[in-house]
Formats: sequence, structure tokens, C-alpha cells
Amino acid sequence: MYQIGDFSRISRLSIKTLRYYHECGLLEPGRIDPDTGYRYYDAKSLDRARAIQELKHLDFSIKEIKEILDNCQDDSELLDYMADKQKEIARKMADYESMEKKLAAFIKQTRQAEEVYEMNKSADIVIKDIPDTLIASIRFRGRYQDAGVYFPRLYKLCGRHAGGSPFFLYYDTDYKEEDADIEACVPVKISVEGDGIKSRLLKGGQAVSIIHKGPYETLGDSYKKLIDYVNQTGLKILSPSREVYLKGPGMILPRSPKKFITEIQLVIDQ
Repeated sequence: MYQIGDFSRISRLSIKTLRYYHECGLLEPGRIDPDTGYRYYDAKSLDRARAIQELKHLDFSIKEIKEILDNCQDDSELLDYMADKQKEIARKMADYESMEKKLAAFIKQTRQAEEVYEMNKSADIVIKDIPDTLIASIRFRGRYQDAGVYFPRLYKLCGRHAGGSPFFLYYDTDYKEEDADIEACVPVKISVEGDGIKSRLLKGGQAVSIIHKGPYETLGDSYKKLIDYVNQTGLKILSPSREVYLKGPGMILPRSPKKFITEIQLVIDQ
């Protein structure tokens, strides 16, 4: 028989853990001294302790381990438990793989937005090349302030295939209080279709661009700068215009509108 301190060294389980296992009926001492209350453990206790540790390494819970050890006498009786645990772990692996891809997409999108902002923040207006972009989109008519509801729908369908900052295409050449012609777009790695969402290759080209920092209500100030520049240089603007939301309200945590970063792009006729 071993006192609890010696058994702790042999089993590689702390005294606190041994006491907890005793309390929950998982690993009871071979004997308890009625006078002192000291716990004594035997060879059978050691076998059970080793089995507990092995099952814990296989991600079985304390409740599951107790059920297994109370009902199984040898390895052949563990098969059903092991098969169920294998299926559970396979499901978890699939879930973790999906989580990892979502995290990777979030990190990539956020870093790309930071890079675009850093490259353009010192310049007021720039002329830049915009590459052809595969997008998933929903085109609709409505009010500008209601348009944001379409992005969650797009991201839900695109999932891990999304690959860049979302943006709107505005097809009207003037401001519309109602019935504006808008297309909500998310760059994607592969075509996705469904729920009113279609994919297509959006042609690129050259655009006059400005980075706007602040709430959407003040975007008019940056549009004025762009339009003044276009009028001064004699450039011809093509429809649709684009608003790329490098930093918006936040995908997880709320962000102050003062920190919103939007890139306005007016595609020019070459």
C-alpha cells in the first residue's frame, strides 16, 4: 500500500488531482484509515490511474472515463467508446479546419486593408491600376444607408472563398435618395452562386482614387476632391464608381466611425 504522497510520485498525479478523483468516484483509494483519514493506494489503484491518464490523452472527459472504467474490463470492450471518440474527433478536426480558414481569411483581409491604407494615406489623390477581380455580388435598387445588409448574406455564402475587402459599385451618376442602383461585391477565389448571388469577373483598369478616413456621412468631402481633380485634369469618368471598405464597423468588435477607412475609386476612360 502507498500513502497518497508516494502514490502521487508513482502515478504522476498531483495530490490535489487524486483528492478530486476520489471525490468524484473516479479513483478511490484501496483503503482509508478510519482514525487518521489517510488515503492508501494499492497496485489496482495504480492500474486505474494509468488507464485514466491514457484515456485523458485521448480527449475523454472525466464523466466518460468513469463510465468506461466502471463498465469495461479489457481493451476489447473499449471498441465502441473508441469508435465514438474517433468520430467526435474527426468532427472537431473538420470544425477546427473551418475555423482556421476563417481566421486566415480575416487576418489576410485586415492586413491587406492596412497595406492599402499605408500605401495611400500620404497621398491625397492617386491614379492607380485596378486588376480584374472575380467577385460574388448582389445587384439591387434601394437606399444607400440600407445597403450594408447585403454583405452578411454575401459572406455567409462565400465563406472561406472570400478574398478581399468588400465594396459597392454605384451605377448612378448622381446621388439618389431612393431607388439607387447598387451592387454589393465581395472578391472571391472561386465562383459562388446561390441565394440571389452571382459571380463574375469585374474588369479592372485605371482609376482616380482617394483614401477617406472617417464616418460615411462625410464621404462627400472626398468625392468633392476627386471630382474637382477630374474637372481640372479633363479626365472622363466611367460608371460604375466604387467604394472599397478597408475598415468599416468591424466584423467582430465595434469600431468608431471616426476610424472607418474607405477608398473611393472612379474608373477613368483610357
